Amino acid sequence: MAETQFLQDVHNGLSDTPKHISSKYLYDEIGDELFIKIMGCDDYYLTRAEDDIFKNLASDIVTSFNLEKNVHFDLIELGAGDGTKTLRLLEVLVEEGYNFSYLPVDISENVLEKLETMISLKLPSAEIRKQVGDYFQILEQLSQSNVKKVVFFLGSNIGTTLFNTFPRKMYN
Repeated sequence: MAETQFLQDVHNGLSDTPKHISSKYLYDEIGDELFIKIMGCDDYYLTRAEDDIFKNLASDIVTSFNLEKNVHFDLIELGAGDGTKTLRLLEVLVEEGYNFSYLPVDISENVLEKLETMISLKLPSAEIRKQVGDYFQILEQLSQSNVKKVVFFLGSNIGTTLFNTFPRKMYN
């Protein structure tokens, strides 16, 4: 099944204009480590920009959610990666007493295991329910729940997702 999906994805991507291959085929343990190293490079400004936003505006971002602290919600992060940027936001949610579950979504089970370990050590009271898989399949599954949701899709993921199709799929 997985080989058939891979062949279909490669065929579709190379038949498309512009040609592309899904980045999900790059993320194994070696690919995860390589991407973390890339994010630390001086030329990779997105990580620093996002981290700066969270460092300076995490409280304002939480306020913009317009949520009641005692009403449970799911914070869903698409393409969570190692979670280092989102940690600042989670710290504010925990410190301010919000009732939430953090649902990091990523195609790499390896990176989600590391994220879960890191969050559990730094924020032991935070509930984490990692979600391994494709954004759209996971969102479809999560849409079955009536729990209020805040969906996070940080800018550095836009380059790894087909920019023209993502907003349309999210809308549907």
